[in-house]
Amino acid sequence: MRPVIMTDLDGCVLDPGTYDYKTVLPLVERLKKQGIEIIFNSSKTRLEQLLYIKRLGLQDIIFIVENGAAIYIPKKKAVEESINDKGCFDKDDYYVCVLGKTIDEIKKMINDIINDYRDYIMWMDEITPELFSELTGLPVDESVLALKREYSYLFIPKTEDKSIINEVVEKIKKRGLNIQISGVGISQINGKHDKGKALQLLRNLLKEYREAHIIAVGDAMNDASMLRVADTGVLLGVNPDVIARVERYDLVIMNSKGSRAWRNALARLTGNYDLVVRG
Repeated sequence: MRPVIMTDLDGCVLDPGTYDYKTVLPLVERLKKQGIEIIFNSSKTRLEQLLYIKRLGLQDIIFIVENGAAIYIPKKKAVEESINDKGCFDKDDYYVCVLGKTIDEIKKMINDIINDYRDYIMWMDEITPELFSELTGLPVDESVLALKREYSYLFIPKTEDKSIINEVVEKIKKRGLNIQISGVGISQINGKHDKGKALQLLRNLLKEYREAHIIAVGDAMNDASMLRVADTGVLLGVNPDVIARVERYDLVIMNSKGSRAWRNALARLTGNYDLVVRG
């Protein structure tokens, strides 16, 4: 079965904190020559992922945005004629298959919560690119792209009172929404989708992925569903919570995160041993 790599970006292709990706470039070039496809499955937005597709020298690849909310399939790929009958629609050069709720739907569902807790929560409409950059380490221009969200809504607690934060979280969950909390204090509200469901939908949509061996690479809890349903799951960094959530004995675990661990794991799994970084 032909290998296909489905990968998270932050902490995997991109180094934590610096977002450097130069270490992966030699392997990416080799994989392109070998015809091994790379698919992004990341919390990043559509505009962010298009930026990294260009930076990594990739063309016409499938990418999945905002933690599995929507799959973008290039029209240049050979797709079944019935793809539009499966809930997908045309957008520019892509077929878009949506699993999540739009940001407008999310805001409408929690509008009263937004208004009631403005003294305690900074909601996405108030988050500036400069503040986002300060919290994440992203350059301001890339923070602008990160805030162009289509299927999720962000918030940052203003209070350290955990009881109030828990109250807000529980109210949002009761509306049928999910919340993902990052290590930098930015929480993301989205629908009942995840990266694993997106992987499974892709296989249902296109026959070539039902017949491929999908190697999924991630580093965090939001990657667990993808690592669980892939043919091979690769976890970067020893995270006991993720390991417990994935629940598979054959999970490949690397000791560290970032571009070097990504390169070494995939170089070995694809037989490109000469590109393993030693030492």
